[in-house]
Amino acid sequence: MNYIILDMEWNQAQGRTKMVQSPVLLRGEIIQIGAVKTDEKFNFIDKIKISVCPKYYKVMNRHVEKITGITSTQLTFGERFPQAFKRFSAWCGEDFRFITWGFDDIGILSDNLELYGLDHTWGRDYINLQLIYKAQVDGERLQCSLSDAVERLGIPMDAQAHDAMNDAWFTYEVCTKLDMERGLAAYGELSAGVRVALRRDVIKNVAECRKMLDDARVREAVCPSCENILKPREWLYYGGGKKTTIAACPEHGDFLIRLTCCKMTEDNWTVSRTIFTADDEALASYEKKLEKQKNAKKRHQEKESTDDNNCSV
Repeated sequence: MNYIILDMEWNQAQGRTKMVQSPVLLRGEIIQIGAVKTDEKFNFIDKIKISVCPKYYKVMNRHVEKITGITSTQLTFGERFPQAFKRFSAWCGEDFRFITWGFDDIGILSDNLELYGLDHTWGRDYINLQLIYKAQVDGERLQCSLSDAVERLGIPMDAQAHDAMNDAWFTYEVCTKLDMERGLAAYGELSAGVRVALRRDVIKNVAECRKMLDDARVREAVCPSCENILKPREWLYYGGGKKTTIAACPEHGDFLIRLTCCKMTEDNWTVSRTIFTADDEALASYEKKLEKQKNAKKRHQEKESTDDNNCSV
């Protein structure tokens, strides 16, 4: 088996109202693919860089242009994504596993594959090198940027960051500084709390964010295995239009559901619903947060009751 150390750059919409919503809520459209191929001992085999011409986000988002240096004109010289993916997947071969820095790249890749009707589960069995680095070098911070890791490990930063090929090579250099044999052996335990999405749905034209659960399309999620309607427990409320719950399928057990509501126009919202397997950690976390939410609600009700009594005196 080979390892493919992957990095990508992607463009973003000019604003939420310009985001592609179907068949996926497209957070980013890939414009660069960079990768380094190694054998099982992390000996270098080959590298590849592919520029991709976007179909939807053709004008560079100002923030993305600033950090990547890629201009709208440069985008026109790339390959279309289906052709770029065909060439890249052939280069990867059959027996490989991705290594990335962080969780974002595989999620964006999945969205782009689904956008073109391709297998969006391709490459899902990946390794987040950030977790191995955190376990062996920097356990204090929850997340660390690639540039910080490169600096801490004494790797020369002799090329521009936020270029897909350069960042893939920097990630490879980090691999060479870590005990990858030990890190990979422990990876299952390191990533135990990391949940992979089993199903994602986008519900458009939702009338009001704070009443999103009044919409049956949002409320009635189905089991990823059998398509039966899941039975949700009480919803947990977070800021920014986010909600989570645990929902049960009689045949396939418990699932974790996350809702994220994004404002598209003044009176129009889109809800992204993601379903994960609910492991023991997810169930315990839900119970703890539910108890906290109930206590907060109880205190609020007691305060309102006290205020009403004071007003009536």
